[in-house]
Amino acid sequence: MRILEKKRHLTRKLIRAAIVILFLMVVIDNVVIHTTYTRVTIKDLPDAFDDYRIVQVSDLHNNVYGRGQSILIGKIRQAKPDIIVITGDLIDRNTKNVDNAMMFVKGAVEIAPVFYVSGNHESGVKEEYRDLLHRMNEAGVTVLENENAVLVSEDEKINLAGIADPSFDWSASDAEVIDREISEALSKAVRSRPVILLSHRPELIDIYSKNGIDLVLSGHAHGGQVRIPFFGPVYSPSQGFRPKYTSGLYSEGNTQMFVSRGMGNGIAPLRFNDGPELAVIILEKSK
Repeated sequence: MRILEKKRHLTRKLIRAAIVILFLMVVIDNVVIHTTYTRVTIKDLPDAFDDYRIVQVSDLHNNVYGRGQSILIGKIRQAKPDIIVITGDLIDRNTKNVDNAMMFVKGAVEIAPVFYVSGNHESGVKEEYRDLLHRMNEAGVTVLENENAVLVSEDEKINLAGIADPSFDWSASDAEVIDREISEALSKAVRSRPVILLSHRPELIDIYSKNGIDLVLSGHAHGGQVRIPFFGPVYSPSQGFRPKYTSGLYSEGNTQMFVSRGMGNGIAPLRFNDGPELAVIILEKSK
């Protein structure tokens, strides 16, 4: 009986330990920023853009990391970016806190030029979104709504285009809207230069490939929110269960696409095995 009781006692201890470990994993996955570094080779990249650093912040959803966003800003500063890009869902349609978003923006513009495109959550809070746009413009952020900017390094140039989230336009399918927006954004661009596109939606990689985009930076999928070992990501917006494009680098044709896991949670309250990501994209000239 004593041996049996000892075994039961040990089992209870192991169960408690497992619960504590699981709890700590969930906490870490939701509060600790993971900085990732991804090198992307681009054909015909000018020499001056070799080792060019782009820090990508996606899907912040009003989350705050440290007082005044100090932890997030500190991580960005450590990455030494040439530019910072925000790929949508900076605010959240439920909490609608523009102040939290602007704490990050004001810190970011002091580090490097900042470029922004909208996400689906911005389309759900039109009044707050107008306020956000006004305040970002005042802070010096370049908002790309179906527009192209030219990045310059040592007199050499590449294109940085950005498109609005298709949730702002219900006149056609998401794919048709995105296709039209890319054409508008690149209508005045010099297409002999490499094109980097900021777009919130990763599920439309076939449209990006069709338009000859060299590199797409996107978010929206939250890394699948929950990633189960040996199973993978469980669910993401616009892709449903067992999503295909959730985290890291993908390719279709001559187009490469990096999908950030994002910084916030959106509707789902917790992440699991899928911590917040600050993505550092390092451009490489093809050899």
